[in-house]
This record gives sequence, C-alpha cells and structure tokens, in this order.
Amino acid sequence: MDKEELIARLDESMKLQMVINLTAMIEDHDLDIGDLFDASFHKKKEIAFRAAWMLEYIMSNKPVSFSEYVGRLLELLPTQKNPSAMRHYAKIVSLMTDRKANQIYQDIAKQTDFEPVIEVLFIWLVDPETLVATKVHCMQALANLVPQYDWIKEDLMETIDYLMGVESIAFFARAKMVKKQLKKGAGK
Repeated sequence: MDKEELIARLDESMKLQMVINLTAMIEDHDLDIGDLFDASFHKKKEIAFRAAWMLEYIMSNKPVSFSEYVGRLLELLPTQKNPSAMRHYAKIVSLMTDRKANQIYQDIAKQTDFEPVIEVLFIWLVDPETLVATKVHCMQALANLVPQYDWIKEDLMETIDYLMGVESIAFFARAKMVKKQLKKGAGK
C-alpha cells in the first residue's frame, strides 16, 4: 500500500469499527512503517491518531518488523504535538521498556540512550495540557527506566506527589501503582 492510499484509508470514517478496520489494514497489507510515522504527524488529527494507534499495534504484535524503527520513534517523540498520537508514542515507550517486553525490545533498550526521551516524558508528564492517558504512560515509562537511570526515581516520586494533588482519579490510581513499584526498588 503506498503512502497516498494509506492516508486515504486512514481518513475514512471508521466509527465503531476502527480497531477491526485498522487491524485488518495491518494484517492484509504490507504497510510501510515509515509511512505510518509520517501519517502520525498528519494535519488531520484523526489520521494522525489512527496512524499512531497502528504503530502501537505493530510494536506490540510484530516486534521484528517494528524493532528497526525504535530509533525513529525516539527521534520523533519530542516533535509529536498531536495529543492523541502523543498517547500512543508514550505508550510504545512504556511497553518497550517494561521488564516483560519482548526480548527484542529489552536488547534494544540496553543499548539505547534514553536521556533525550526522559526529558520529553517529564515535560509531557507535568504539562497541564497533556492528556491524562499520556501522562500515565509517561509516568510508567519513566518508572521502567529507573534501573538504567537511577536518578529518575527521586524526581519521579516528587513529580507524582505533586501531580496527585492536581490530577484526576484515573491518574491517581496509576500513580499509586507506580509509587509502589518505585518503593520496591524494582523500577519495573
């Protein structure tokens, strides 16, 4: 499927069938993951969201295919401004840094300099305009990175304590889990 056809398909109204339609596109076509990254920055927010969702799906379900694009994801992360796409980008980082991540991602994570990403995750975490779902994934990704970057722990604990006083119940529930994880010292 070429880039123009991809954009056209992502622009179609999907309503309740979004997951089925996007999953079918991934499974039935040889998609260019690079084109999906480009589409995740599309000016139409629905196209960007759907492309980012597809990236997350591919990351989770086709690690061999996605693994060569991890560097691109980390490079593009700071430039992502679409709130819905930011959620998926942060979730991908959270999933690939999880201690139960596919071995491919664990190996990549050991060799990756996450310093620039950590800064972005903290910025998104404290930004009042960032969606709660994105903040939750940022918080989890940061906690997952504590074993590699022990300095994150104290900063993240302080940030969580502050945000628990201003964020929603949805944030509060995950914050409690992350704080418990950090206190155990496991980091993940």
